[in-house]
Amino acid sequence: MTKSLLVRLMAAFAFVILISVAIIYAIANLATSNELQGYMFRGQMAAADEIANDLAAYYAARGNWQGVDRYFAQQFESGMGAMMGGGWRTGMGPGMMLGAEVLVADQSGTVIAALDSARVGQKLSGAALAGGTPIQVKGQRVGTLVGGSPMPSVLDAQQQDFLQRVNFSILLAGIIAGLVALLLGGGLFYQITAPLDALAAASRKIAAGDLTARVRKPRGDEIGQVGQAFNAMADSLAQSEDARRNMIADIAHELRNPLGIIQGQLEGMLDGVFPASPEQIASIHEETLLLNRLVADLRDLALADAGQLRIMRQPTDLTALVEKTIAAFGTQAAEKNIALKGDAPASLPRVNIDAQRIEQVLRNLIGNALRYTPEGGVVSIQCSVYSKQASSVMVRVSDTGPGIPADELPHVFERFWRGDKSRARHGGGAGLGLAIAKQLVVAHGGKMGVESEPGRGATFWFTLPV
Repeated sequence: MTKSLLVRLMAAFAFVILISVAIIYAIANLATSNELQGYMFRGQMAAADEIANDLAAYYAARGNWQGVDRYFAQQFESGMGAMMGGGWRTGMGPGMMLGAEVLVADQSGTVIAALDSARVGQKLSGAALAGGTPIQVKGQRVGTLVGGSPMPSVLDAQQQDFLQRVNFSILLAGIIAGLVALLLGGGLFYQITAPLDALAAASRKIAAGDLTARVRKPRGDEIGQVGQAFNAMADSLAQSEDARRNMIADIAHELRNPLGIIQGQLEGMLDGVFPASPEQIASIHEETLLLNRLVADLRDLALADAGQLRIMRQPTDLTALVEKTIAAFGTQAAEKNIALKGDAPASLPRVNIDAQRIEQVLRNLIGNALRYTPEGGVVSIQCSVYSKQASSVMVRVSDTGPGIPADELPHVFERFWRGDKSRARHGGGAGLGLAIAKQLVVAHGGKMGVESEPGRGATFWFTLPV
């Protein structure tokens, strides 16, 4: 369970959320504390200016500071810290706190009013006066308002309580946001891991031999595309497995027929049923040749599949090769009264091919065409340049036979495929010729295909690079 991708993703996401909340909390706490102190300082500055203006008005009305000590005391006592009806907020000057020392000094720096009457008449230092708020009348400095103690760096209990409540609200909001993010992230992670789990389960079934396993209803996103690719791979594996089983069955079938004939004839000769005549031995020899050809074909296919089929290329006159192959089938065509025609222009460019392998392809196609063309029909071989740049040539072998049904066209190049469903040997060979021919053409870098309509013959074609 600890190795689950979902668990690891959730743990990593939760850790990121925890770190984020801690950082936000720390930054918010520091910023709130600094802003609170700044706000208090700005408020004190504003209050000090108001008190200084009030004192300036007092001086302007009388022209001197006479009686200012009584006025000063009355103003502080009347408001008890609130500026109401002329009362002053005690301790709201620059650096003034509730109950702190507050002084008023005249032009000479002598204290003329104070909450502590014992300070009246004392001389203030230049530094104390410089830190105070000037009292000005018509642009002239007539006195100074001085706060007795600087603002402490530590907030009082009420301010600390306010700051704690703000921080608690920030922390609570962070926790709630983190939980919501964790739930949403969990849903997202599940959408990612659930298809992967399904894919892993299907993969295990495939590995165990169950080729029917598929990913159900893959989505349209990237992960769904992986599921679709897996299903396509599973389909291909299933098709390959079916093809392998069919091929094994076909090979067994093809080998069983000649071996059964050979065994039957030999047993008949041993039992004296058949004489050991040249005819019987020739029949056995014919079946052994068939077996040898089948084994050779299978070997060629295996080499082609492994990419180890040897191709001895050299520049070749394709026209001469086609004419030579046509001549080899002249007698067979004449016996069936089939017209065998060739159209290979002398101007055809030379091709870099293995002449023996391509002749094998031509023999297979022409032999098949003769086999399925009725008496009086026509088999034609045409060669032409395949592209305008003369980069390849095309060879077409056409017949006037019965043609190939449309549903069988995709299978003509499959191994052991024959149009004769009864698999009688008189209707064709082992069904490997076209498969081998296509492998040979592909090995040369060309392509091979077929065109046919039932009742109108068939045309097999292949291309070869120049």
